[in-house]
This record gives sequence, structure tokens and C-alpha cells, in this order.
Amino acid sequence: MDTLNLTLAPRWGNDTVADMNIRGSFPASGIPADNARPALDYSDQAFGGICPFPDYKELTVTDDLGEVPWHLDAAPSCYSAATFKGLYFERPVQGTARWSYRILPRILPEGYRSSPYYDFRAEPLGLNGSGMFAFILPNTENAQVQIHLDWDLSNMPEGARGIWSYGEGSVEKVLTAWQIRLSLFNTGVMQSVEHGHFGVYWFSEPYFAVKNVAGRLYPIYQYMADYFHDAGSSFRVFLRRDPFEISGGGSACPYAFISGYSAMGGMDADKWFNVLIHEMTHTWPSMADFNVGEGTWFSEGCTEFYCTMLPYRGGFLDAEFTVKCINSKIKGRYYDNVHREMPNMEIPKIQWQDRRAQEVPYGRGFLYLANVDLQLRRAGKGSIDDIVVKYSIADPMPLQEWKDFVLERLGEKGLQEFEDMAAGKLMVPEADLFGPEIVTVQDEIDLNGKKATSYHWEVRK
Repeated sequence: MDTLNLTLAPRWGNDTVADMNIRGSFPASGIPADNARPALDYSDQAFGGICPFPDYKELTVTDDLGEVPWHLDAAPSCYSAATFKGLYFERPVQGTARWSYRILPRILPEGYRSSPYYDFRAEPLGLNGSGMFAFILPNTENAQVQIHLDWDLSNMPEGARGIWSYGEGSVEKVLTAWQIRLSLFNTGVMQSVEHGHFGVYWFSEPYFAVKNVAGRLYPIYQYMADYFHDAGSSFRVFLRRDPFEISGGGSACPYAFISGYSAMGGMDADKWFNVLIHEMTHTWPSMADFNVGEGTWFSEGCTEFYCTMLPYRGGFLDAEFTVKCINSKIKGRYYDNVHREMPNMEIPKIQWQDRRAQEVPYGRGFLYLANVDLQLRRAGKGSIDDIVVKYSIADPMPLQEWKDFVLERLGEKGLQEFEDMAAGKLMVPEADLFGPEIVTVQDEIDLNGKKATSYHWEVRK
């Protein structure tokens, strides 16, 4: 197995990180011998351009013979929501390929609002980013590599730290290039709450009691890790201070997530806390979604199902809080959404221009999976747990596995209900969907100027 070495060297500037030098090395034997494929590549943008690769300077490539000439061109993308660029070497490399470049924190455009939090961004006292939008990596396709990631903090103030999804300081891990891209990092003069292998990290002191939030999140993490047969795993939560009003979102990676809070205040604490649970839960329920839309309904909907129902069943959150979440996620994002009957594969075409469409898979998937789970339990045929626990965000479920599962357990009717859901057919909730304490209530609403059926949930009086 080839070894990939990455060293992240942030440089301190005016009360924050000014830029970061990244140095990489990889054996020439793992580099394509011709220039038909890029030798190195990176994602230059994703999600309709709202998440870019950072500006970079001083990109050089050498090997045991000296400088390696290269040219930059479009590269194949393994993910339909992103485009890639590649470095095509103009001669075979010898010995070890080495590359170095300096990346600059993103300057947000005017009127910016929160988006996927994978971008490389600074704030007072530090910065954070992701492998997807910071690392130039060997084009190893799906092969695993032994990655050795280290930090050079020699140009940082005393007490500065460097933390990656998989650990602090020097870390070794066996991962694919995609899994390396799907990772997060923080560096700077940070504060933290740490319980063993669970940590919450932030820079500027927020306006809310962040230590209380971390204290509430930790036991839920322990409960979920046990539930998904992953006890003893490590987990890291990175918090970002957003310099704009619309904040409170998050983005997940295996065993880590990042969430933003507005520097202007005014955030709904309960709603944001549930976002944190949602992003944490993403580590487990997952479906392959490289062709975006095929698995979004599951990865987001299943995460919504478990992040809402497990804390309730475990006694961490009461029925009032849970009903508030159900109504926000199913009623607000699905039933009362003008795009509620848009097929799964049509949603990605408009979801970053019209954020209402982007919300549909969350509520649609939640309701569909809750219905299927109850159908299975009532029929004495197990539950969706039986298949969900076999996969994770690092090893996502293929779509066909789910179709085979519902066909085997629920027959042709179960498979047809899946196809109807994927095609956008409006669903009806099963009776007593969320247990005896929570009541389903049918509504009539105005949707696009027409009367339409909706539902909401209440705590039983």
C-alpha cells in the first residue's frame, strides 16, 4: 500500500491565520506513467459554484530528478455535484513525487449566506476547512493509501493547535482519496470541551453558553455510537463564527462535522441544537450519492429520522421538543413545500438556486423511512435498523441494497412505495407514526394558490 504524506503549515497573520502551505509526497509508482490521467487533482468547485477551491499560489512539483513540468486541465469527477481540475505531468516521475502550494482563506462575496461549510475560511483566532477544498491529492481512484498527516505550527503563536477529523497532531490512517477529501480540519488558538475522544472546538467566544451545548451533545453521541455498534469511536465538532445573519447550518464528514453560528446573534437555540445532532448522526446512516439525488433522500432523511427519534427514545429530549422538530422537518420541509412532488432526480437541478427544493429530500426521506420502519415492526419483520447499521458515511449503502431490502421484507408493495416516493408521489403518514404520545393531525393548506392536504403533529393531551 502506498504512503501519502501531507503536512499542513498554517502561517499566523493579523490576529488569525493568514494562509496555509501544504506539502505532499507520494511514490512515483502510484502516479500514472502517462498523461492520459491527471497525476494530481482537486475539486475546483461544487454545489453550483457556491463552494470553491481556495485561491492558491506557488504550486510546484518535483521528484528525484528535479522539477516536474505539468499543465492544468479539466479532470474526471467522481461526484456529480462537483467539477475537478487535474495536474497532468509532462514526463514520467522518478522516485518520489513531491508538491507544495500555498492556499489563501476565502473572501466571502457580498450578500453571502451560509452554504455547505466545506470552504477554507478564516475568522478571528483561527480557520477551518475540508480536504475537498484544500487538498491536492494523487489521482489514485478508489485505491486505499496509508496517509500520514502532520502539522507544522512553527509559524503559529504559542498554544496553537492543529486538529484533523481523525486526530490531533501527527495522524496515520488508511483511507481512499475520496475519504481524505471528506474530512475536516481546524487550526489556530482555539477553545474546547473534550471528553476522551469526543471534542468540541471553537475560536471566538460565542454569545451562547457553548460549554453547556457541548455537555448536552456528548451523552447523545455516546448513546448513538452504542446504537450504531460504534462504541469507542472518536468524534470532533468544529464550530465556525459566521459574519452574516443567516447561519446555523452544518456540514458532516465521517466522525466530524462543522456548524456555523452567526456573529450577530438571534439564533433559535433548540433548532440549532437539533442541527448539531443531525450533523453528528450523519456519521452512520448513509447511501451512496455520487450521482446526486439517488441517495440524498436516504442520507438526509434517514439522518433526520434517527437524529429526531433516538434522542427522544433515549430520554434525552422530551415529546414537546421532538414534536417541534418533526413539524419543522416533515411539515415545513415536505408537506408545506411548493416542490413536494418533484422527483428525487429533478431536485439537484435547481436545489442551489431555490433552497426550498434542497429541503425536500430531508422531510420526504424522514417520512418515508418512518412509514417503512413502522410497517416492518407491525408485520414482525424487523426494522430499518437491520440494514442501516451495516453501513456508514465512510461505507455508504448502494441504492440497490435498499430496493432489495424492501422487496424482501415488504414485497412488491414495498418496492412500489419506494418507486412512488422517488417519483415524487405525495405520501400519507402511517397511523400513530411516532408512538402513542404523539398525534398526527391532518390539515388543509394553501399551496401555490390551491387547496392541498398537509399534516402536523401534536403531543397527546
